[in-house]
Formats: sequence, structure tokens, C-alpha cells
Amino acid sequence: DLCVKLIEQNPELLLGVKARIDRNTTSGQGIEPLRRARQAADRVHRPLMVHIGGGPPTLSEVLDFMRPGDILTHCFTGHNMRIIDDTGSLLDAAKRAWDSGIILDIGHGAGSFSFETAEKMIAAGYKPDVISTDIHQMSIHGPLYDMPTCLSKFLALGLSVEDVIDAATVHAAEAMGLGDEIGTLRVGALADVALFNVLEGDFPFYDVHMNQRNGKRLLRNTLTIVNGRELPRSVDGPTAPWIELSESQRNLAAWGHSPEKLAVTHCC
Repeated sequence: DLCVKLIEQNPELLLGVKARIDRNTTSGQGIEPLRRARQAADRVHRPLMVHIGGGPPTLSEVLDFMRPGDILTHCFTGHNMRIIDDTGSLLDAAKRAWDSGIILDIGHGAGSFSFETAEKMIAAGYKPDVISTDIHQMSIHGPLYDMPTCLSKFLALGLSVEDVIDAATVHAAEAMGLGDEIGTLRVGALADVALFNVLEGDFPFYDVHMNQRNGKRLLRNTLTIVNGRELPRSVDGPTAPWIELSESQRNLAAWGHSPEKLAVTHCC
């Protein structure tokens, strides 16, 4: 009831209901938190976003609660709720879900992106609807780093520049029901603009399991405008004292794998 009340009081801020469903979060309650999230979303006529990772529950159990227009985030996870089976084939339940209109959102983060899962999905004809970062204090240390690097990984997987930009802007805005306001350069929309250089070279990229793929293009941001105003560049601050980097992140730092260094050492 409190969730519904807050959404009704703040309809312009609260665009949907999100449920984080994995064994570490639900504390043995199984699918019950998702059932309640579904009820809340239905009462306020908002989409449901579901985070997946390591089950239980199973992905099929999760998809049973989802409807067209809902969002499955971390959709290319490599954990046991992934959308491919042990043979690399797409799950039948997943096929039915995507064909019905459930939205695929990347949500790369620090632990939620697998090249293998992405490759199998794309080969089966299912490109991500939305490419998002899930950027936070952990994921900025790699292998995510930032949005341009995340987009560049999908260029390496065969998507076009137009594909990845659409997924990060137009489709993301539509998924939130804001397609007339953001994610577009139409007259009258908010002036949110990002400019990129497309660098050519031989660039190594990693998923969260430290599997490597090489790409020929690296996007780097040169200018960002938010609501008509230039967003000033800022120098990265020190790592938060409560952050404990993983072994993979420490290795990436030792290898000099940051996007800024890649742009110099692997370009052209």
C-alpha cells in the first residue's frame, strides 16, 4: 500500500515498480516479493522492472509475472538466471516473453553482463531494446567504466552505431513512457545532447567474468548538454573508502585498461 501511495503522490518522478529478484536479495522468500511488486504495478498502471541474477527463483518463474511493456534488466547476465541454457540455446520461456513485448534492458553494472549470453541472444535475432549502464561506485572501476564503453562493447558484437544510440536514447525514453520529452532531437523536446568521437583501432573489451572480445571502434564523449546547458567535465575523485575492488578490477587497473588509456594506446 505504501508503494502505491508514493507513486500516486509522485507520478512524474516514480515511473514504475522495480523488484530485485535473486537469492541474495529475497532472503528465502522466493517469488513472493515479485508477486507483491506485480500487484503494486497493476494498481498504479505502471510497468514492472525486474532485476535478475543468481537464482532461485528461476527465470521462467520470473517471466510468468511479466507482461508486455515490462522491463527485464540485467537481461544478458551470465549467472544461473540467464536466458540461455547450458547448451547455449535460448530458453523457450524467454522467446515467448520477448515476442510478447517484454523489454530487454542491459544494466551492465559490476556483475551483470556476459558476452556469451549477449552473443547467443543477438545471433538468435534478439538485440537489446535498451542499453543502460547500471553505473555506480563499484562499476565505474571496470569493466563497465561508463556509457560510451558500454556502447562500444555492442559495436564489437556487431551492432551499428545507429543501433546502440537508439537503444541508449530513443528506446530508453520510450520504455519509461517519456518518448515525447527525452531521447529525441525533435523541436520542443528537452535539449539533452551527447557528442561522441568514434575512434578506430583494436580495442580489448571485457565482460564481468573477464571474458575478452576485441572491437574496432571505441566511442568517447566530447560534449554533453543537459536541458540546454553544457555539463562541465569533472575530474574523477578518489575511490570511496568503503569500496573494495574485485580481483578483476585490480587486474584491469594494473593492465592500464581504462577507456582513457585505451583511446591513446590502441587507437588508429
